[in-house]
Amino acid sequence: MTAMGRLAVGSMYMLLSISMGRAFQSSSMQLCSSRRKVSTCRPLAHHDNRHEGVVIDGISEMRDDSSSKTSMQRRRMLMSMAAMAASYPLVAQAHNIEDLELGQGSWTALGSSGRSAVTTNTIPASFCTYLARFLINYDSGVATWWKNQEESVSLLPPEQQQRALGRSFGKFSASLQQALDAYIKQSSYADFIQRLLDTYTDNEAARHIGILSALIPAKYQPTGSLRKALLDTAAKRRTADSVWTEDLGALLPSPYHVVQSGDRLAITPPIPIFQVGLGEEFGQTATATLFGPLSSELLIRELPNYTPQIYTILGISGATGCALTHSLVIPLDVVKTKAQTAPDEYSDILQGATKIVREEGWSGLLTGAEATLAGYFWYGLSVYPSYTFFKRILSGSPWAVAHVNDIALIAGAMAAVVASLGLTPLEAARIRVVADPEKYKPLGLFGTLQVIADESALYAGLPSLLTRQVIFGSVKFLAFERACDAIYTLSPVLRDATWTALGVSLVAGGFSGALSSVVSQPADSVLTYVSKSNGNLGFLSAMRVMVEEDGITSLFRGLGSRCVWAGSIIAGQFLLYDVFRT
Repeated sequence: MTAMGRLAVGSMYMLLSISMGRAFQSSSMQLCSSRRKVSTCRPLAHHDNRHEGVVIDGISEMRDDSSSKTSMQRRRMLMSMAAMAASYPLVAQAHNIEDLELGQGSWTALGSSGRSAVTTNTIPASFCTYLARFLINYDSGVATWWKNQEESVSLLPPEQQQRALGRSFGKFSASLQQALDAYIKQSSYADFIQRLLDTYTDNEAARHIGILSALIPAKYQPTGSLRKALLDTAAKRRTADSVWTEDLGALLPSPYHVVQSGDRLAITPPIPIFQVGLGEEFGQTATATLFGPLSSELLIRELPNYTPQIYTILGISGATGCALTHSLVIPLDVVKTKAQTAPDEYSDILQGATKIVREEGWSGLLTGAEATLAGYFWYGLSVYPSYTFFKRILSGSPWAVAHVNDIALIAGAMAAVVASLGLTPLEAARIRVVADPEKYKPLGLFGTLQVIADESALYAGLPSLLTRQVIFGSVKFLAFERACDAIYTLSPVLRDATWTALGVSLVAGGFSGALSSVVSQPADSVLTYVSKSNGNLGFLSAMRVMVEEDGITSLFRGLGSRCVWAGSIIAGQFLLYDVFRT
């Protein structure tokens, strides 16, 4: 996910609805009370087959994402002011995040924008982050989800584990905030607190519910008998000597409880409740609180299974993006091929282009356009869905999280093999037309393919093309994803708007295209040599002949124009791919 993943086709968000003893209107959700297992249930809204998300009776969108030191240090200074410790996790029979004891969640289709940004609301950030900690400890569904999050990153280095868990926690908290905002508008904080007391009946749970009540703005805090009940439960708290930890599942230890302070509820001993505006937290844009980050986005996850329709969308998007970008850089491709087939006549991009126009006219810069468009339409149609398919298969293993680079390389290589099967004949035709336009241009694409077929040379360049495309394709996807990760780590706010995410795709795509060109240039030069000659030289044989005849530099002819060419088209491909698939 990247902008390829940041604007992810095949993802879903979770809308949480808190069933407070009565059903209320909420879009794109199934509303059920999971505590008594009987309640009003409405069918889920129509699912977009690309994105999915969950709703808990009153809780809005969540985004499941995983990934800071600065934010940790900022909180550590204040945390060390108090002696606190993790409370005892009281976990019921494990279900998952869809099976909250407060209600029931259902993964729902994410809209066509591919985004799940938090909307403006009035629920205090500290209330939401402490509620997230509370549910991690006392709600069986959330506890199971959190345990799965911890296990999924267990192979990562400690700092990366912290970042990943911080991102998940922040987005879960944001989802709770969205849901509560929708609920409170139709009910009240007091109703919500009462629902918590009815659902989680342990005395320790009641103490934390009292602490939650003290985090509510004074004018909305519970009054009357509900306030008295909260104060009474505080007197029954356990005692323990403990120390506050940075574990995002930790709760305030037993010395901390709710008390009456004037006309409002407060926490004693006093603690430094703070809320710092949007900044970088755990590699995401989030609000910092004592209890953890509150992200600016919501939980999202990929669909468990991709439908044929999703792969069709990916294929059409890739084909359109590749065909459009390659059509714009055909002149560069022509100059690059001329430089490889006649190096003595074409020394650089500008001189080569000028020579072609002078000898063949402006149309000479578009030589081989038919083969180029057909070949790369097929390439985009096959390589993007294939890469997604293979990456999903490989990512299903427990060790995948610690080998993301290896998976990207392998998936890219496998996708390149699939794409090369259709691209090889068309690339051979393009090279023939560009190298000898007087002979092959009048024949057209199909005529040229027929001549090559008669020579039994349609797949003569397959070993060279496979080598080039496997190297180029695997490095392209890996470099793109790592470049996106690096950019978002430096500036997480770029995730927050579609246009900035597309800009990241453009920049990362340009970098990955240029890098892929450098590492695959020898294979590209050998492919051109094999396709120009009518022989059936193998890859290694052709490389040896080239080096013997013209030296090692023959393997890097046309590198400059190819870097510009590939950087341009790959940047455009990823940009258009993200645009079309959303």
